[in-house]
Amino acid sequence: MVLAYIGIAIGILLVIILIVKVTKTNPREVAGIDAHCKKCGIEINGSSCPKCEKKSQSFGI
Repeated sequence: MVLAYIGIAIGILLVIILIVKVTKTNPREVAGIDAHCKKCGIEINGSSCPKCEKKSQSFGI
């Protein structure tokens, strides 16, 4: 019975933490994805920066 109370307490604590996290998160932020390139700073729409991708060396592959 004590284990059930501990499980319920942990579950309630997790729910409270998740609710606080959701309320503090910016609604326009989607899954923590940054929409700017870390190298050059331009806004990107995909997973890689087209400007920095052209500068990379591919060794002929």
